[in-house]
Amino acid sequence: MTNGQSPFSIPVTPSVSAPQRQRIQALIQQALTFQTRGQLHEAEQILLQVLAVDASEPDALQLMGLIAKRNGKLDQAEQLLRRSLVINSRQPHVNYNLGNLLKDTGRPAEALPFYEKAILYKADYAEAYTNRADCLTTLAGTDAANARSLLETALPLYRRALQLQPDFVGARVGLAEAYLQLNEPQQAEEVLRAGLTRLPNDFYLNNSLGTALRRQQRFEEAAPHLKRAAERAPDRWQIWLNLGNTFLALGQMDDAIVCFKKVVVLDPANYAAQSALNQTLWETGQHTQLLNSYEWAKERKPNDPELLKMAAEAYILFGRHEEAEANIAAVAALEPDAPALPRLRTTLLLAQQRVEEALEAARQGLVAAPDDQLLLHRVAESALRLNRPAEALEAAHRLDAVARDSQFAAAFQATAYRLLGQPDPRGLYDYDRFIQSIDLAPPAGYTDLAAFHADLMAALDAQHVATHEPIEQTLRNGTQTRENLFTRVGVAPAIQALRDSILAATQRYIAALPDDPDHPFLRRKGQSLVWAGSWSARLRDQGYHTNHIHPEGWISGCYYVDMPDVVKDAEGKQGWITFGAFAQGTGATLPWERAVQPRPGLLVLFPSYMWHGTIPFHSAQTRTTVAFDIGGRT
Repeated sequence: MTNGQSPFSIPVTPSVSAPQRQRIQALIQQALTFQTRGQLHEAEQILLQVLAVDASEPDALQLMGLIAKRNGKLDQAEQLLRRSLVINSRQPHVNYNLGNLLKDTGRPAEALPFYEKAILYKADYAEAYTNRADCLTTLAGTDAANARSLLETALPLYRRALQLQPDFVGARVGLAEAYLQLNEPQQAEEVLRAGLTRLPNDFYLNNSLGTALRRQQRFEEAAPHLKRAAERAPDRWQIWLNLGNTFLALGQMDDAIVCFKKVVVLDPANYAAQSALNQTLWETGQHTQLLNSYEWAKERKPNDPELLKMAAEAYILFGRHEEAEANIAAVAALEPDAPALPRLRTTLLLAQQRVEEALEAARQGLVAAPDDQLLLHRVAESALRLNRPAEALEAAHRLDAVARDSQFAAAFQATAYRLLGQPDPRGLYDYDRFIQSIDLAPPAGYTDLAAFHADLMAALDAQHVATHEPIEQTLRNGTQTRENLFTRVGVAPAIQALRDSILAATQRYIAALPDDPDHPFLRRKGQSLVWAGSWSARLRDQGYHTNHIHPEGWISGCYYVDMPDVVKDAEGKQGWITFGAFAQGTGATLPWERAVQPRPGLLVLFPSYMWHGTIPFHSAQTRTTVAFDIGGRT
């Protein structure tokens, strides 16, 4: 290339005679035939003949670009498509194909103007409308500030594509996905059901409708559509993952395991499936199969760093520390500067009770990533366990600065002040002010609490289907329900009645709180309330909850449904909920400062950042509660 020459400049070709032009057109048609048959080498050889005669033939250039793309030569493909457009910018199909290449290589913003040109020169180009809208929805997923505007721009593009082609499944699914991102699942459902009236067995539409119904927690309705999708497209791991999670929500644990195993076979490094599979195996007591899926996957993808990272994380969770260490070492050999390495090392060292080393590893990680929330969390936690509250307090303040409303930041600050022997200047753990115990009256339609709790227990019994506690949760010797108990469509009337009673009591609790824009708990007063989570926990003999906080909440609470008789013992306090205790493995500990005696019908509300747990109890009777987190949104 001579100095000053554009990289996309076209060699000067002598004028092509009419016979040559006819010959070129015939060769291009022949190349198209080979390309359609998948005989790319033959097509390429013919196109090279064309370009030898006319190096600026735009159709030959764009076809060569498509062949290069099929062969994985993406840079060459892009250059050829751009050269074709330099010669003739008014080619809708070439603009469309270049847009596709940019979209497929993760450059949706760059793809947009080429789809616009494709539409400009071909007003009925349904695929271009759809792909332009797809790029906008992709950008919405990475640009929270402009997400709504981007999605609302995408909606009419999808609708236009469907006007042109009512059976265009990609446009219909894209439109539904945009509605889901806008948190309008009913609109998504309407769009998809309209498509299924025309194409009832389409796997794509059935999977998308199942997803929309799952978003509304209408699991019973979602399952048949997802089953139909899986039957039609058994090689699509996304469908099996959706179906597996739906089975989990329905309590069909063995069916869920089958689905997750299918995902792993199709996509061995699928984080969601690997995690769900092994946690479900744990909860159903199938412990001999635990973590086998990671070893199977590593045999097939031995040098996949993402797989090794997720395997290390799982081995830490399940307490198999030597194997976790081996996986971390394998990651380090492949990606010595991987950002995940300090997080994995610190988490493993804490699990091994090597707290001093964990603190140093977290500090080293913060050198490269000073705002890493998990590493700041690990520094604060490690410093507290080493009884270095001043260092913990500094890390907690840094965490609060980078993660506003972090419940861990508040918990670590309050704990650091206690270890320092100093009063907390903001009174974060003001138990008298913030913990409230309320006896809820039986809901309307029930003559007494016993009748209400009989219906409530029957509804909860149907959802306690596991045999073992979740490995990642705080309860020991018990079970916990899945999904968000209070937001599930079609939930039992007794659960709905409890939800409404709790919400009303919480609203009264909030109204009585003082206004304080500088307090981590009080400053959220006035935000709209959302159920960040709700579940039922059932403890058996020697069951308890380890001391913990609720990082997803603002206000947390527990409603007591059925209690063992031993909770009446005010001296032993078996099964009582406690507040303020700090005990995270070895190292410094702090005793609980407030204990509340549970009884059926009692609701206890408290800030989500307060350390709380339960005292173990010994009884053949079980202890059943409904717990929840309420979040606030501005």
